[in-house]
Amino acid sequence: MNRIMKNFTDLLHVKVIPSDSRTITFYERYGFRQYDNYSATVKKNMQNKD
Repeated sequence: MNRIMKNFTDLLHVKVIPSDSRTITFYERYGFRQYDNYSATVKKNMQNKD
């Protein structure tokens, strides 16, 4: 997962819509977070704070 995420360092947000709710904890280990009003699991890239 870390190797995959290196391809997305230029993006402000990376959104994942898990097809199985049991995978959410997997994504949370890599910094993704669920929001109450959003169906995707999101990781904000804090390096790009324009």
